[in-house]
Amino acid sequence: MEKFELNNIEKSDINKDFILDRLNLCLLDSDDSGFLRIKSNREEDTSNNEDRENIKKHEKHPINNPEELSRYFENIDVVRPDRISRPKGDTTFFTTAGVQRIETLIRENGTIEKGSFMIAQPVIRSQFMDKIKDGVSSSFINFSVEHIGATRDDFIDLANKFIVLVEDRGVSREDIRFTLEDVPDKWGDRSFTKTVLTVFVNDVELGECIYMQDYPVTEGEKVAIADIGFGIERLNWGIGSSEYYLPEFAEFYSASEDKNKITNIVDCVRSMTLISGDGVTPSNKDHGYRMRQFSKRFVARKSGIDVDAKKLVHVAYEFWSKWGAPMALSEDEVFEVISAENDRNYNSMFLSLLEKYGGPKTYIDINQSTDDFLKQVNISLPSETKGLIKRIIEETK
Repeated sequence: MEKFELNNIEKSDINKDFILDRLNLCLLDSDDSGFLRIKSNREEDTSNNEDRENIKKHEKHPINNPEELSRYFENIDVVRPDRISRPKGDTTFFTTAGVQRIETLIRENGTIEKGSFMIAQPVIRSQFMDKIKDGVSSSFINFSVEHIGATRDDFIDLANKFIVLVEDRGVSREDIRFTLEDVPDKWGDRSFTKTVLTVFVNDVELGECIYMQDYPVTEGEKVAIADIGFGIERLNWGIGSSEYYLPEFAEFYSASEDKNKITNIVDCVRSMTLISGDGVTPSNKDHGYRMRQFSKRFVARKSGIDVDAKKLVHVAYEFWSKWGAPMALSEDEVFEVISAENDRNYNSMFLSLLEKYGGPKTYIDINQSTDDFLKQVNISLPSETKGLIKRIIEETK
């Protein structure tokens, strides 16, 4: 990236009519949904896509690794993902999007430089942990391309590349939909308005193309940024490349008729693997508290369901590693951290259920393995509670 003076960037005004014209979009004729569509006379953009002629139309092609994305964005620097844990003073506890790399650059350098970069960033959005279903997860790969010092033509170029990418996944042009709006936003103490073109396959949202015309870098310094971003898992699921939202865990899905229930269980392990792999240990505050929340939900959600936690961690660790997540711990170390926290939360849940079902209140230490905990339970509690203990174990293990 080259150095440049932020205050000397030429303004490049953008508006809805310009975007509709350049992307050849119009309102759908069939309903009043407000969706935009591509006009049938749109010319194909085949730049930077030497392999497109080998793609069989309408066969679904999932994105399986970062390399499959780089050919759409030639001459753009690929940067390594940020750590999941954000340092004190940043706007969030965890990295939540690839565009947050800009916050890292400003924090480390005091400013940003003109240029472009792409990043396949593992992210955590813990606010989603109780909203999990097929298509929604608390952790995923957010692929982003950022153009700093962008013109409106740069924005159009990025949007066109995103459209071509979606078509190359096997999506019919007639099934691609859009919405377009100006949205106020705030990153910490930075407030600005962004123009957002959201891309859908039918009614499933895939990602966004964004133009931030006056992003405030420092007081008195603003720059235009063009950005595209989408979740890899969401895009692959939205185009219909697999019947499962998280296909790496297909063997766990196939053992249950309720896909959303399995997604809820798997999501906890994926997020815990990513967080603990970053070196976070469970605690009652900040990053560690989020880790503890995921563990509590895993223990509750898997009650009565036979899942192999070690295998779940293995699949999750391999997935994050493939996408370049900067892991500070080995897979075995990650499993050790997760297993200990899961045991702690299972033991706590057991005591709560024991009291709820009319058993005696007891103060057995929950900070031990569940095997040792249950041995102590059987030794400590009176013989008349044996049936209740067995009932709770059958319900929860």
